[in-house]
Amino acid sequence: MMPGKAAKIQVTERQFEILEEIVASRTAAVRLVQRAKIVLLAFAKHNNEEVGEIVGLNPQQASVWRKRWRDDWQRLISIECNEPRSVLKNEIETLLADKPRKGRGSKFTPEQQAAIVAIACENPDEESERPISQFTVREIADEAVKREIVPSISRTAVWSFLKSDRCSAASKQVLAVSEDR
Repeated sequence: MMPGKAAKIQVTERQFEILEEIVASRTAAVRLVQRAKIVLLAFAKHNNEEVGEIVGLNPQQASVWRKRWRDDWQRLISIECNEPRSVLKNEIETLLADKPRKGRGSKFTPEQQAAIVAIACENPDEESERPISQFTVREIADEAVKREIVPSISRTAVWSFLKSDRCSAASKQVLAVSEDR
């Protein structure tokens, strides 16, 4: 297989400093560090095979980041000339970040999710007029449909709302204090 021509990389002195900062950072995400290394190695005239081997990716992955840098370089120059260094650093980090992935968005709005989680926090005997002491996932789904929060919902969806990081219920009872006197 004959390799193609790699995208030519240009880096200004300030961009180089920022990329080196990212690579040396102990708090930057591993992917960000890896991608900054790709740009620096490409700028140092390494081909995609060498870059991939050094950073632990295949040559095609190295090529993606090399091309993304090349394609956005003029925009970075404009930012560098017209904005403070912090803005340039932020733009470089954004450029080296993953783009949003395609796919279907959430079927439920954050408001619907919050209302469903709120049902789980209620006393079922008082709020929903059910003769039970605590909700099951199925009963929460039924109650959400009954209250017209959603037209339909699976038990799996309810369970995912309840166990997700977006909501963290208290591990023991918490006393709420009213500010009204």
